[in-house]
Amino acid sequence: MLDEKDLQAIAQLMDLKMAQQKQEIIGELDTKLASQKKEIMGEVAALMESYFEPKFNLLADGLAAVNEKLKALPDPDLMDKMQEELDLHHQLLKLHTKEINALKKAQ
Repeated sequence: MLDEKDLQAIAQLMDLKMAQQKQEIIGELDTKLASQKKEIMGEVAALMESYFEPKFNLLADGLAAVNEKLKALPDPDLMDKMQEELDLHHQLLKLHTKEINALKKAQ
């Protein structure tokens, strides 16, 4: 029959074997989890790309259209100069109208 030392030795061997099996299982789980994580992240990236890419393209197209419209606007400095010239022409028109009216009265 087995004595106390034999039972302890068997228990130690079983503990060692169980620890080895535990490490093997943990290693396999880590490998499977890493593989699943990589696969899930790839699927998430594909979903995000298919969802966001069209929206970003529309946004970029909209911004390009706005930029084109902004380019078509006249230069503010040019507008100021044109307004000054228009004001001057308006004053000259008033002056000439007064002079014409004065000449008509003088006849």
